[in-house]
Amino acid sequence: MMLNKFLPVFVVDCTSHIRKLSGLTGNYGILAPFTCYDKLLHQIREINQPLFIDSGVFEKQNCPWYYQLKSCFTNGRWQRKLCLADEAKLREKIRHYLDRCSQFNPDYIFAPDIIGEPLLSLSLARITWEEYCEESRNYQLIGVVQVGHSLYNYSKQNLPSKDNFLPHYRSSKSFLVSLISEYKNIGYQYLALGGLLKFVDTAPMGLKFGLSPKELDELIAWSRPNFVLGGLALTRVEVLKKHNVSADSSNWLWWDAKYCERRFGQRNVLQELVKY
Repeated sequence: MMLNKFLPVFVVDCTSHIRKLSGLTGNYGILAPFTCYDKLLHQIREINQPLFIDSGVFEKQNCPWYYQLKSCFTNGRWQRKLCLADEAKLREKIRHYLDRCSQFNPDYIFAPDIIGEPLLSLSLARITWEEYCEESRNYQLIGVVQVGHSLYNYSKQNLPSKDNFLPHYRSSKSFLVSLISEYKNIGYQYLALGGLLKFVDTAPMGLKFGLSPKELDELIAWSRPNFVLGGLALTRVEVLKKHNVSADSSNWLWWDAKYCERRFGQRNVLQELVKY
């Protein structure tokens, strides 16, 4: 299977989501977090739609998998604090992730990444690719390029000044082109754009996609990904379809027509997404 067309992908992490998919006709994918229990992952595989697995980047953020407790002597006393795990520990955890994913025969898995950390995610992507190539795998590996932090936090300076870089060096595009090239140099054939969700307290799920359809169109036009994480929405489907890019969203299986009965009471929105 090749990621070269638009495919709506629904995030499933409980049995009630599977029930919502029953009766849905057409082609769609399912994304399941690695943190799901084994029985659920086997049930998802039995649906016989393309299966994606990710490392569960939103899980256990107070003590995520890529951290470890270390003892440090600070201010005259020993303290234990969470730090980025050393490479040996990271490789051990990544091997466990790759090996466990193999049990469920997915079509694709996403390389582990860290929200808002493009360079750390690149480092993890390199380690993951090396471990992935150590043996024959029954799935394709997708590299996750953390673009959101760069887009939202890059310097807005437009005019050059003395002893300063030219304007194009002050753009997120300059940084991201180099970042994406590094993923390709490592060996990744499939790339996903990640980090595009913003934490918004007023949003129903606490997260909101940070780009308008026009901004997403421009980003995809020059970055040429295979997948946009968190990008699936009715307002963006035409953009995704235009560029033959797949995308997922966790919102749709939690969503209910009663949230806006006037607009959606008589519509099957899941089927509308799939019909594209």
